[in-house]
Amino acid sequence: MDCVYLTMQDIFYLYTHLLLGGKEIVCPYWMDCSKKLKHGPGGGKASPQELVNLTELKAREKKIDLSTLNEREIVLFMKKNRLGVDCSGFAFWMLNALDLERGGNGIADDIPNSEGRYIKIRASTKMLTDGGVSFFVKKIKWIKPGDMIRLGGGHHLAVVMEIGKDKGGNIKKIIYAHSSSPFYTVISGVHKESIIIKDVEKSLQEQEWQEKTSNGANYALQLYLQEGDGVKRLKIWD
Repeated sequence: MDCVYLTMQDIFYLYTHLLLGGKEIVCPYWMDCSKKLKHGPGGGKASPQELVNLTELKAREKKIDLSTLNEREIVLFMKKNRLGVDCSGFAFWMLNALDLERGGNGIADDIPNSEGRYIKIRASTKMLTDGGVSFFVKKIKWIKPGDMIRLGGGHHLAVVMEIGKDKGGNIKKIIYAHSSSPFYTVISGVHKESIIIKDVEKSLQEQEWQEKTSNGANYALQLYLQEGDGVKRLKIWD
């Protein structure tokens, strides 16, 4: 019997439908901050099922019945207990699933110098977009699902999920997903948004981004091209 792997779309669905207390919960954002000694279970890198298990474990420890809480209360419980996923942890699991879809064995052993010991807890934007691991996709017409959008001068990462094309095969929309902080986007946690392509010959920054920053500004302003931001692809898929 052939092995059945979760697809990238499956992983996104599970992150936005964590089954907790009989409810479907959207995974909140959490970044482990070692400098401030704010460590959380899973380190901000947990898979959807790991997050469910960790949240249920924490609830049992605190003698809290998750079934008595509503969706908002469960999310607040997760945030209070530092449970969630950061942008690179989310990207790791999305890209790992896509590699399995494409017949690979996951991306864990494809990181240079890891010698097969690369683990998700080390996933970072810098590591996944390093020149030894990925390369720039310079034209919009070359962008594909699984490409990464490096933002914030290398402090944030999103994953391209879908490419919308017209009947002539021209790219009209790019749908990306990420886990973002409420300090940076109106919608926080794991979610997806879109970029409307107005002119395929112009830069991605010049297109019509539907997402807004937390203060209502155009999210495209977080694309710092002069600091190495842009669209990148893992070299294993070249």
